Amino acid sequence: MPLIAALLPNPSDRQCLRLAASPYTVTWAENWRDLSRAVRREPVEAVVADVHAEPRKDGALRVLRFVQRYPLTPVVVWGDMDGRELFRVGKAGAAEVVVSREARDAELVAGILEAALRRGLAPVLDLRLVGRLTAEARAVVRHAADHIPSRIQVPDLAAAFGLSVSTLERRFERWGLPTPGRLLLWLRVLYGLRWLLEPGRSVESVAVQLGYSSGAAFRRALRATMSGRPTPLRNTRGFELALEKFLDECPGAPTPSTLGSG
Repeated sequence: MPLIAALLPNPSDRQCLRLAASPYTVTWAENWRDLSRAVRREPVEAVVADVHAEPRKDGALRVLRFVQRYPLTPVVVWGDMDGRELFRVGKAGAAEVVVSREARDAELVAGILEAALRRGLAPVLDLRLVGRLTAEARAVVRHAADHIPSRIQVPDLAAAFGLSVSTLERRFERWGLPTPGRLLLWLRVLYGLRWLLEPGRSVESVAVQLGYSSGAAFRRALRATMSGRPTPLRNTRGFELALEKFLDECPGAPTPSTLGSG
């Protein structure tokens, strides 16, 4: 399940978030520095922050600084804001806003969180696989991608769909996918390359979040997926190259016209 890091000093706000974020895991931060530290150390996919969490500091400026370090990690700003503050946090890069009068509406807040999380890697991959894989195959890939941050393994993936590992392997072959192990390797690489687009992350911190022993181990995973070719880190080109190569390994099931060609 996606991990959300939250900076909400008020206990009633925390309870509102717990109710709205029940499908997700929430980790709590004590201040903005602690929030940034959580993103470096844990596979956080979105943050929720009270714009007035540190009363003597400019909340909009804190949002701006966070977004500069973690531009792909959506920030949901929470709190009592007037029109000027709403404008400023929007300009600072807030992905979504929960104003105080709406915080007790769990359904509304849940929708806001869901909208923020749609900016993550799993929905992006799912969209790229439309028309290439069947809905059944995409559901398995989406589940795997959603659970890469929690270090899913092949037996976990098979069990999630009530299958044995051998049955899952046969279905992957039929669906036109790489082996389950290869799929998880690719997903870890794609997560890592995407996270490294954020200036606040390091190769070592990303490697640890993905379950690797070191940055060198993550680089070996890169070589294993990219056929030994050097892969640019910390730029969009490296991520796009990897994504295209991943898609090449997911051709989908052959169609009757494909089977009859040649």
